[in-house]
Amino acid sequence: MTTMIDHTALQHDMPQIRPTLQSSVGIATRTVLVAAAAAIGTGAALVLSPTAASGMTGAVVAAGAVTALAANWSTCGMSVAGVVVAPKQPGRTGSSTPVRRLGWHALGSITTGSVTGGAIGALGGVVLGSVPVASLFGVWAVLALAYGLHELGLVRMPTPMRRQQLPRHLRRTMEPWKVSALFGAIIGPGFLIYIRSSAYYLMALGVAAAGSPALGAAMFVTVSLGRCMPSALAIVHTRRGGSMPGFLSLMCVIDRRVQALTGAVLIGLAAFASTALI
Repeated sequence: MTTMIDHTALQHDMPQIRPTLQSSVGIATRTVLVAAAAAIGTGAALVLSPTAASGMTGAVVAAGAVTALAANWSTCGMSVAGVVVAPKQPGRTGSSTPVRRLGWHALGSITTGSVTGGAIGALGGVVLGSVPVASLFGVWAVLALAYGLHELGLVRMPTPMRRQQLPRHLRRTMEPWKVSALFGAIIGPGFLIYIRSSAYYLMALGVAAAGSPALGAAMFVTVSLGRCMPSALAIVHTRRGGSMPGFLSLMCVIDRRVQALTGAVLIGLAAFASTALI
């Protein structure tokens, strides 16, 4: 039987399971990250000289890329890795393999994620269509800066996320491939579960501001595929003789490095947007 790390402990960031940001990434390192990210973002804007519209699109794509990485390290992502990779218990129906379950999970996530992203883009086009793109980009830049500093632990911002985990009881009542697919469908929209990364919300706001259903669908599919990463890595890890508890513990350590990187990227995007608007 695979031992799972307690979800409540993970959610509340208990140091003995998930190290604190301060102990994982020192304040000096985080300060350097802020300065370096701001310089890179400013330089990129000066070199590319984007318009407000093209700059918004570029920022959304970058936010989607970092979200595909950062959104993995949630308790739900680790829970999915356990479902996908864990061997099927004796007596349960079905003959799925970890790779097949990963495929079902990706399909479920892509299906609901693409619909959600397209809907956000379409709704944003209707609601925000009359607002100047430059104004929207300016507001987005301010939020990116604030939440970049939040991810780096330098300021504290509200995180209006639904603190809800995946329904664990389904593991005992459904075939593993069905659980994998259903978990993917629940994770796909993003807003139905606990999301730790602020980048996810910056991506969604950017999609709405851009008002593009195609961009929204593409970004949410990118995130859906990215969120399969822990399960894919867990399959490789266990096939090489590693254990799932060891893998999950390692992911908890990596989590804080990813969080710091996410904060730096958001600050860089804020600098990029601000420079593009000047």
